Order: sequence, then C-alpha cells, then structure tokens
Amino acid sequence: MAKKKDRGLVQGNLERISSKIFDIYHDEITELVGRQHGVYALYKKNRLYYVGLAKNLRGRVKHHLKDRHAHKWDSFSLYLVRNVNYLREFESLLVHIAEPRGNIARGRFARSENLLDALKKMMSDSDRRRRDEILVATKRRRPVKSKRRRGVRGKRQGAARKQRKPVLSGLFQPGTELRGKYKGADYMAIMDEEGKIDLRGKVFNSPSMAAIDIAGHPKDGWLFWRYKNEKGEWVLLDELRKRA
Repeated sequence: MAKKKDRGLVQGNLERISSKIFDIYHDEITELVGRQHGVYALYKKNRLYYVGLAKNLRGRVKHHLKDRHAHKWDSFSLYLVRNVNYLREFESLLVHIAEPRGNIARGRFARSENLLDALKKMMSDSDRRRRDEILVATKRRRPVKSKRRRGVRGKRQGAARKQRKPVLSGLFQPGTELRGKYKGADYMAIMDEEGKIDLRGKVFNSPSMAAIDIAGHPKDGWLFWRYKNEKGEWVLLDELRKRA
C-alpha cells in the first residue's frame, strides 16, 4: 500500500501580486481564492508593510484598499493554509520576525515559554564553572618561592597552608564513596576521616584537584563527583555548594 503523501500546511500561494488585480481581474481572483483562509502580506515598493490573517483572504485584502491601510501598499502575497488551528500563532510568528510597520500589535503565542530566564541561569552557571577552573589552574601554576627568600613570613604562610582543612571536611562520614565518569570510564574515590579524597592511593584536599588528576586539565570537581544523598540518589557535589 502506497504511503499517504503529507499535504503540508500551505496548500497554495500567490506572491507579490499588484493590487490592481482586484479592479482588472476581479472575477478571476474571486474564482481562484474564493473565501479560503490563510495569511497575507502587504507591500509598498517591495518593502513589507503589514501581515495579517483572514478566513476570507480575498475579501480582507480587498478591504485594505479602503481602510486605514489604503494607499500604503501596492502589492500583496497570499498563503492559503490548510489547518486553521495554528493560524493566529502563525500570524504572530511572522509579525515577531518581520516587524512590519503597519502592525500595531505583535500578537502572542498561546503556550510558548520565554526561555530568557533559563538562558540567563545557564550562562551564570557556565561563568561560575569557568571561574572555578581558572582559580584551580592558577593555584597549580603558582611558583614556589625559594627557601632562602621565604624567611619567617614564608614559613608562616606555609604552616597556614598545611593547617588548612580539606574542602569537604565534616561533610561526609569516613568511607563515603564518591563516583565520577570521564570519557566513558568510571572512577571511585573514598573519603577519609579528615575529609580528604583518596583516589587510587593519592590523597587530595579538594574535589577539583582529584578531578584534575583524572582529566589532566582544569576541571570543576563539584560538577564531576557524585555522592549518595539521604534518599539513596547519586547527586553532584554541587548540591552541597548550593546549600551553603
């Protein structure tokens, strides 16, 4: 059995036709278009002036020769639409894109979600991850001062760094598993009693340093490692950072 051919949304069209056709070929345009519904566009010297919809295309376009749009257009296009369910949104879409001067109202989309807020959040999250990666990379590249020039101040700073607690200190019980995935491979690390991350025998003070050891380049460990929450779900460490 032959597959039924998709008839499409637009079943016929006329493009850039002179407005004079209503006077010269009135019977012909009436027979061709009749009272079919669809979308139309009015032009002035090949520049889009107005977009509209109508259940009687021929009558609506002809009416614009006498209403407030009279003498503001000299040619038109018609698009006969088979399904009228989305006809009004079709008109709104064209007005939003083309912004014709003759359209006072832009129209609305019935159930369309404005994605601007979602985009802003994604951009903010992306910027935060980049800052974290840059900060981690900067820490790794920081030059080590020679012992001769460090003096008493350098020794104090070194002692302070040694005394600094691991990032995840006090957040997990010893033996808690962390899981990560990189390039299709699974990785597991264990939290020790000090809050350090034990990865394949190496110990790290921060999740990002452990993730960098795997990836070989700056990587946000908060968005790499997962832990099992109180519901038994494996979630990103970033959930803890959001609560802070």
